[in-house]
Amino acid sequence: MLDLDLKERVRAAVDIVDVIGASLTLSPKGRMLAAHCPWHDDRSPSLTVNKERQTWKCWVCDIGGDVFSYVMKREGVDFVTALRMLADEAGIEYQVGPKVEPGSKDDKATLLSAVKLVCEAYFDLLDSPKSDDARIARDYLAERGIDDQQRRTFQIGFSPDSWDFATGLLEKNKFRPEIGPAAGVALQRRGGGSYDLFRGRLMFPIHDAQGKPISMGGRVIPPIAARHGDKAGGKYINGPETKLFRKSQQLYALDKSRDAIRKAGQALVMEGYTDVIAAHQAGIEPAVAVLGTALGEGHVKLLKRWTDRVVLVLDGDAAGRRRADEVLELFVKADADLRVLTLPEGMDPADYLAKYGAAAMESLIGEAPDALEHKLTSLTDGIDVTNDTHQVMSAIGTMTSILARAPKLDPLKQDQIMLRLSRTFGIGKERLEDSLEQKRQEEKQRSQNAERFRRQKEQADRKQAAQNRAKQNSAKPQPSRQRPPNQHPNPPRSAGPVDPNQLLNEAAEFDVDAFDPGGFDSASPIDAYIADAPDTDSYFHGDGYGSEDDEPSFGASVSHAAEPQGSSSPRQADVPLSSIDRELFETMIESPDLAGRAVETVDPEWLDTYAAKMLLAAYQELDLEGRDLSVETLLLLLENDFLKNEVVTMQFRLARREGRSTLSPEQRFQSVLKQYHDREEKADKLRKIAQLESSSLDEEQELEVLKQLFDSMKTSQQLDR
Repeated sequence: MLDLDLKERVRAAVDIVDVIGASLTLSPKGRMLAAHCPWHDDRSPSLTVNKERQTWKCWVCDIGGDVFSYVMKREGVDFVTALRMLADEAGIEYQVGPKVEPGSKDDKATLLSAVKLVCEAYFDLLDSPKSDDARIARDYLAERGIDDQQRRTFQIGFSPDSWDFATGLLEKNKFRPEIGPAAGVALQRRGGGSYDLFRGRLMFPIHDAQGKPISMGGRVIPPIAARHGDKAGGKYINGPETKLFRKSQQLYALDKSRDAIRKAGQALVMEGYTDVIAAHQAGIEPAVAVLGTALGEGHVKLLKRWTDRVVLVLDGDAAGRRRADEVLELFVKADADLRVLTLPEGMDPADYLAKYGAAAMESLIGEAPDALEHKLTSLTDGIDVTNDTHQVMSAIGTMTSILARAPKLDPLKQDQIMLRLSRTFGIGKERLEDSLEQKRQEEKQRSQNAERFRRQKEQADRKQAAQNRAKQNSAKPQPSRQRPPNQHPNPPRSAGPVDPNQLLNEAAEFDVDAFDPGGFDSASPIDAYIADAPDTDSYFHGDGYGSEDDEPSFGASVSHAAEPQGSSSPRQADVPLSSIDRELFETMIESPDLAGRAVETVDPEWLDTYAAKMLLAAYQELDLEGRDLSVETLLLLLENDFLKNEVVTMQFRLARREGRSTLSPEQRFQSVLKQYHDREEKADKLRKIAQLESSSLDEEQELEVLKQLFDSMKTSQQLDR
């Protein structure tokens, strides 16, 4: 559970004006501050900051929240990462999981410091070359067309042709011997100690999306590499995977490109450092590069924080064409507009830009086909689809095999793909779907066979290992490992404070159609809403871009109360509060005392939207734990940006009409309760009338229902009996 007190300490330690002012220019606007919103074409400042309440709001984008929400939106991160970043900025220790010893190889802060120290040293060596090798490196970089501005922007450096420059630097700065290999800048010697991983290379620091150096890559410099012959190593070497660096989850230059990606509405994924730098130098800034691995689902998920359109720019060689084929499977699985651009024969992006310029490159990018069209063009190139039956059947088999490997394929996307295949090959959509289903059955059988083989191999390995142990320890009796008869293999959680964020996250694991609310622990008031929530997988998972140690967030989106039968929408996500629900929560925000009364008197079923139910549940959790029911505490509990925006919007509405309302919060609260009661009475009458009209009641039951209706009417009209 994320500690509410930790959130409070972090929020109290940072000023939202400083955080927003670090990237935007704030100017006075009445009692508020205003800035140009970075998320739309803002000609006059429309992002408003309330210093007193520590909140922000853009009315054009309809987004807003507290300082955590702003960092989440600006950095494209989840709540936990935003909390961690602000805690670091405030100097507040934030630890999740077992305590890590400072200075050890498991301490991420130590590893970050080590990588930063080495990167800066490499940069200094190239920035002010003092050795002959450094000057050779500087000249070679200039030959590659990279100017000094880009060299400084990307912090390009030089690693000396030495075995102990980085390791010696770390030792001199009191880092433990194991830190070099753990940080990915050195390799462990078999006999103990370590030596530099990068020697005599141009160095390209790899930063995370927030600009912290987490690894580096090195490119050979031909004159220096020539000294070592075939022992010079590969053309490019990326740092190994560490606690800081995961190749499948990082992209080169994302920290420098993310704002350009957001503005351009697309990301250009290239294959090398110099390609990206050449693109930026030419003014094409939404460019990033993969890091020694193919573009994968993790990369697409990462990029979707800023855009839905990803253009893979591949070299015009045989390897590039093979990668274009491989990316089709990713296109099928990924919920993104994935496009493929293969450059002319033998050219990489840097070559193409040098020869044809940025305008020609941008034209190619604009015309890049999606991955499916790219593959179809490749398969049908030179084929007569009308007469060449064998080639057509081979192409169809290739396409359906790729589609069959996708674990989940959206039905609408599948229909659209099948329709395109049908048009391309002149074969009926139904027959193509039959072929796809056959391929799926074959793929399923293949997977089952592979799984069966894996289990048999594991059993054989375990049996062999047991026999080996028995031979080695035949003279030593083995202690019993049986579990005591009264001990459950997975003991239940101990009772303790209920975290609604955790409950909501766990609820997403249930299939809502098969979910039995009666079987769920009802210790928390939020449980009552979980059973009714539509489409839990999309409902409870907000950004989906968390790391393995991320905490869950309090709801991810909200959905409208039950839709009528036959509704065309599968779920009503992010539905704002209705006017009556908004009036209720505005009185609660204005008066925390009324919030306490609302927790006791308002039935969640009276509320119109799931957003309202989630907000009421949050208030109930705060009340159960004896917390203050102020709006500030409510915002700390909420981790979902949509719900936070709803709360902050109500705050701004209240501020705008301050002093203008003729009714007190108490009077408005009572008016809202009366409206809820009136609606319930009307609904009850309609139910009773429906009962009478259904002819399902006997005479005695009809009389009783009629009496209830008459009594209800007398009460509502304030008639005497």
